Amino acid sequence: MFQDYLFFGVDTKVHYSYRMLHLSHLVEEAKQLHNLNTNRALLLSDALLGSVLLSSILDYEERVNLRFHCNGDFTIGTETSFQAETRGYIECNENSEVVKQLDLGNNIIPEFQVRSMRSQRKKPNLFEGLTSTKANSLEKALNEHLAASYQMNTVLKISSWIDSVSGKLNAFGVIYQELPDIPEEVSIKLKKHIDSLPSMKELFLLDNDADVLSKKLIPDITKAVKSINPKFVCSCSQERVENVIVTLPLSELSDILNKAEDLEMKCHYCNKNYIVSMQTITQIYASRNQVNSTNSNEMN
Repeated sequence: MFQDYLFFGVDTKVHYSYRMLHLSHLVEEAKQLHNLNTNRALLLSDALLGSVLLSSILDYEERVNLRFHCNGDFTIGTETSFQAETRGYIECNENSEVVKQLDLGNNIIPEFQVRSMRSQRKKPNLFEGLTSTKANSLEKALNEHLAASYQMNTVLKISSWIDSVSGKLNAFGVIYQELPDIPEEVSIKLKKHIDSLPSMKELFLLDNDADVLSKKLIPDITKAVKSINPKFVCSCSQERVENVIVTLPLSELSDILNKAEDLEMKCHYCNKNYIVSMQTITQIYASRNQVNSTNSNEMN
């Protein structure tokens, strides 16, 4: 099968833009990396589709971080850069009835809470959006989040499924965004077209040629802007892990020191293990304690 792609396009009169995303190789990689069963992998796949599509319409953002919470049953986390470098994970409460039913293939998800955090390039600004929905699919939850959090009309359609021949995970989706001053008749035409589309799985299985898919997704003549290849990339490092330790309260650092053992931490996104030595933790504690003592003396 052809490689993953994120295709950027716009109608020739520049009334709206769209992004078409094939992500099958990346989501299969994530499934294998996290050793996920089929149903958990499908959920993570939908979340990664949404994350890459969302990042693609935000021209000035460095990265988009999404969290999907289902009460205390499970959490899905994703992060995608403007270059479509993405990563994701899913954590489940194994004792949850929702998770047990999910693993059986039964969708009884009661609600989603969707949280998005966007950081701008070369700026400290952080934009955050939070929505709750009774929708039992990530596509519906994301569309409600987009409607509540973004000024321009934006809608996405996503599908994740298992290929009947290869047994591999497949993922395909599209996101549309109306541009400023779009004529009302064009907006209505676009909405009717989107509503008339079958699922992305059905569309993809009919003909997965990118040119054919692009023409079916859009009701007007369009032009290409660019295309990039998404990649599963994790930004974790030893330095980042130690920076997390620096932010811990002194009481927690003290508890870690009392155990007299090197601290082992695992990255949620890529499962890589990091070891922070007792010597490093002792140095961090001593430095933090000295700063606190100095600040206290200055206040007195």
